[in-house]
Amino acid sequence: METSDRLKEIIAKSVLKHNYWGFLFSNVRRKPDKLLPSIMGVGPEKDGTVTLYYQPDLVDKTDDENLNYIIKHEGFHLLNKHISRLLRLISNETNQESKSYKQTIWNIAADCCVNKQAELPKHITIDGDKGELCFPESYNLPPDKASEFYYHRLLERKDKDKPNQKSNAMDDHSLWTENVKDVSDLSSLSRKIDGYVSNIIRESVKNYGKNRGNLPGNISELINQALSPPKAPYYQIIRKLVRASRFSKFKRAHSKVNRKRGYVFSLNESLNIPVISPFPGRTRDYTFDITLLLDTSGSMSKDDILEALSGIKTIIENDRHCKVTVLENDTKLQKEYEVKKLRDIQFRISGRGGTTLQPGLERAKELNSDVCLCFTDGFCDDINNLPRKTIPKKLIWIVQKEGSIDTINKTGFVVRI
Repeated sequence: METSDRLKEIIAKSVLKHNYWGFLFSNVRRKPDKLLPSIMGVGPEKDGTVTLYYQPDLVDKTDDENLNYIIKHEGFHLLNKHISRLLRLISNETNQESKSYKQTIWNIAADCCVNKQAELPKHITIDGDKGELCFPESYNLPPDKASEFYYHRLLERKDKDKPNQKSNAMDDHSLWTENVKDVSDLSSLSRKIDGYVSNIIRESVKNYGKNRGNLPGNISELINQALSPPKAPYYQIIRKLVRASRFSKFKRAHSKVNRKRGYVFSLNESLNIPVISPFPGRTRDYTFDITLLLDTSGSMSKDDILEALSGIKTIIENDRHCKVTVLENDTKLQKEYEVKKLRDIQFRISGRGGTTLQPGLERAKELNSDVCLCFTDGFCDDINNLPRKTIPKKLIWIVQKEGSIDTINKTGFVVRI
């Protein structure tokens, strides 16, 4: 039997047995690669799609039970969106050695996560060779944590404790970056891959149909996370609260003639062509100037700060012409920069001290933007007692559910996430 037919049969049998992985990989393109250093692996393409690559010789010499373990392992990588998350991690890294090391650490972290989720055995036999898999306990790490948790813990270890991946025979993840090494904008590609993987998951759940209730809890939870919308539709909130500014803002339009100076617009008598008016008209400016004030005090968790940065992503994706100015503030204004493209987002946060938001709010007032979004936990100085003229007119507070709003609730619109 041809290798491709064998894989197809294994996936078909999974469908007949109402195994979710059969439904998932029925929607994924499969491609042989004799140079693949591992038996199998999902890999991104430059067009934002994902392919399941396999090494025919290794697949032929591996039994069905172990192949099913490997397919399950790859399926959990897709549900966790590990490929796109890696691309975002290294998209702003310019040092090749650092990029390579971060990829190695992410590979281990991702495997620690999925092998535990998939409840795989400690060893898998491929072509007669027994290989040890990566598990959190192999690196003295606690179980059932997110990939980022393992990534940061492994990254913090000293040089002498640098971790080594237990086995590359099953899945070395080289395809995660090798296939797209010539792509200039990895952030944009990661969004395409996210969308593609979400569509695959959505289609597989649809085909799985009534049997979805029989899914193991961890798979069902990952599916819900993969298909869930952002915590808050930031751009839609902005558009709703400051809609009036769209009708009062204007910009120069060289394609329109200023009617008050229309007499300047005439035809050249000799060449019979129009002479363009040096006094152009104007048109409505439908974009927003947005200030994003980020509380970078020690009480803000990494997840809170990442949510703020994802808010920038949501805004830019909805309006690529909008201007976003980011202010990082703990007890004082630590950093200010503009974001026009996703790669402009700076993930190295300044601050982590106490919380006094007044300097950031005063700077936001000076910028005179249409709206100011402030991401905070609410444990800050009393903003309600500040003179109203010193803070932005349009102010939206983004506060975590467990955060406090007692000192901010009288100054703007509050969104809990």
